[in-house]
Amino acid sequence: MHPAFTASKTSIKLRGEVVPGADDRQKRIPGFDQEVFSKSHVLCIGAGGIISQIAPTLVRKGIGTITLLDDDIVEPSNLNRQRFYIKDVGENKAVALAKNLIPECIVATQIRGYPFRLEEAISHRCLACDVAICGVDNNPARVAASLFFRSKNIPVIFTAVSRDADHGYVFVQDKDGPCVACMFPDMVNDDRYPCPGTPAIADILQGVGALAVYALDTLVMNRPRTWNYRRVSLSDPNLDGGSMIVQRERCELCTYDILTACEMEFRPPEALRGYRQSRLDRIPRRVRSTFGQMGHERTQEER
Repeated sequence: MHPAFTASKTSIKLRGEVVPGADDRQKRIPGFDQEVFSKSHVLCIGAGGIISQIAPTLVRKGIGTITLLDDDIVEPSNLNRQRFYIKDVGENKAVALAKNLIPECIVATQIRGYPFRLEEAISHRCLACDVAICGVDNNPARVAASLFFRSKNIPVIFTAVSRDADHGYVFVQDKDGPCVACMFPDMVNDDRYPCPGTPAIADILQGVGALAVYALDTLVMNRPRTWNYRRVSLSDPNLDGGSMIVQRERCELCTYDILTACEMEFRPPEALRGYRQSRLDRIPRRVRSTFGQMGHERTQEER
């Protein structure tokens, strides 16, 4: 369980400053369109280890808008690999990272930090973006991200590293086609969270972060990519690789209907009698509750 954010639940909005000539070299790269990149909006779910490698690179490349979500606080044990300093200990990660990105800016990047979990951000409706990057360490949030952004036709880049900090992966879930559960079907029913004190170091985070940043380039510009799954290992080059994962038949997330979930979550218990094992039943209740709340709020607005 994450410790509560003790300072405040206040979000932050900042803007970077233009540094003339800072983008000169990258504009020469084939397929890199600075104008398009600087109009793009990326949303980062999490503001810890992986996002700490990704966000500064995106800002230094001149991303238009970056939104950060995280309800966790900065602890001393984060300082070996995350973009935080002694001054940030005790502060919310999303807010602290937003502040620390300002010196990295080369254009007037809009930087937003929200001290929310993904589920809270859905209810606050602060998730508009062109691409989302999921940098959390638990499968319930990954499943929620997959479902939510697929329903909005927004691509999601999923990232993760192993418990021994030796290898990691990037998976690109596009607007349609295979989802993250097509690659990792056991993810759907896994509601576990990592134990505090799991080994972590910057090395593998940097490798995975580089692949995620490149994947984002391919989604918003014309840089080539022939994979939607890439893995990298520090110790064994035979484990490095990539492929184009195809949609899995009867994937529980690909066939999941969020609108049905919204309706079912708020249907009275007697209406559910006789309702046999369904796609809804196989989605973790915490995820269903998130989308059920979305449906409830939408219904209240319509009234």
